[in-house]
Amino acid sequence: MKKFFLVLGLTAFFSLTGFTAVASEKPTCEDLTQIADDLDEISAAFADVETIKEGDAVDVALGEIVDALYWVSEAEGEDHMTAAVNSLTDAYDNMDGEKFGLALDSVVANMDRLYRRDCQ
Repeated sequence: MKKFFLVLGLTAFFSLTGFTAVASEKPTCEDLTQIADDLDEISAAFADVETIKEGDAVDVALGEIVDALYWVSEAEGEDHMTAAVNSLTDAYDNMDGEKFGLALDSVVANMDRLYRRDCQ
């Protein structure tokens, strides 16, 4: 059941951030807030998932998250965010859950930093 809710959360996140795949504009402050909130929830849910198999629904959804975050980092053009997303991508590609969790935490921290920089 937890996997089902994680997939729903990941899918909702990708729907929200999908705009970045077609637009090179930076996310708005409202977008950054929503993305950061969603990433916090996803990070907490990810910690509860015991096993993710390559190609299963959770794996596919996580791949979509990685892709969406890539577009956010491209739009931001910010080195720290890009490095965090690159670490997330590497962990995802290598199916390394521990490193993925750490990289996801780094992405969350960078999203928070971008919000403070651009919106406060």
